Amino acid sequence: MIKRWVIWGLFALLSVAVLISSLGTAFQTLPLNPDMAEMALIYQGVIHHGWRFPFTWRFTQDNQILSLLPFTLIYYALASVSGASIIIQGWLIFVVNALLAGLLVKTVTHSWRWAALSWLLSLLASPMAIGQPGILAYPVTHNSVWAFGLLGIIGLIRYLSDRPNWALPLILMCVAVGTISDPWFEAAFTVPVLLIAWKAPRWFQTDKTTRRTLVKSLIITYIAGRITYFGLELLHMVPGQGLGIASFPEMFQHIKLLAQGVGVLVQLYPLPKNNYIWSIWVIYFISLCSIIILALRQIEWVGFTMQRSSCVPNRS
Repeated sequence: MIKRWVIWGLFALLSVAVLISSLGTAFQTLPLNPDMAEMALIYQGVIHHGWRFPFTWRFTQDNQILSLLPFTLIYYALASVSGASIIIQGWLIFVVNALLAGLLVKTVTHSWRWAALSWLLSLLASPMAIGQPGILAYPVTHNSVWAFGLLGIIGLIRYLSDRPNWALPLILMCVAVGTISDPWFEAAFTVPVLLIAWKAPRWFQTDKTTRRTLVKSLIITYIAGRITYFGLELLHMVPGQGLGIASFPEMFQHIKLLAQGVGVLVQLYPLPKNNYIWSIWVIYFISLCSIIILALRQIEWVGFTMQRSSCVPNRS
């Protein structure tokens, strides 16, 4: 009992420390840019010009209507608009995503220890990864939507494993928000979920009824979201979407940017420039690969256990 309290106390202490550290990083990412302050400007517009103001605002492609606007209107009503509140807004989204990442790890591994480690590591990401391009700019656009993406992944895993009553509504809610609030959500979440649902009988040992229900519900929700987006477009509240398939050179460039981004996130990029740092880099790389292998083995073991338990007949 004492050991458990000591572990939880240490975890709470480390959590406070990394939260303070990440908040300090946020305040080092000045100056502000228009993307960071967009929701503050909309709030000021509503205060001075009324609730019709958002319908006169020309949102960008990542329009944030459902993913961020309802929450930031409440946030700025409580905190008021200032440089500090704008920075803390982005930091709070970063913290929420770190928390959801921990819950996602808990869903996969069924282990609060792995979840706690994920939470701490997310908050301790490289300052280059959570600096101005990450903690302030993108969280008030794409990363605010990806809070719903993480929620949707959690709901998907639970729906395919033990089907609680809340899992499917959670997935559909996330798809609806993402479809209306961010056009990239379709390629990053909705299409992969449809692919997983298609292969679910083989990958997750699910029955056809489960798969068909998920696929039909996703398609209906997506169509409803696209119709809603079209209505908002007619009201000039969202821009028209000119999305298409990228060319092969663009795909390779995006893959390169993805690799660099992941490398920055896990502090493997940029590459070192002297032999001493190279030796540390190699030790870190080997350690990181070992942790990933152990994590994958843990996930594989959990999946095997779940599959065996589903095959054991009920003796009651």
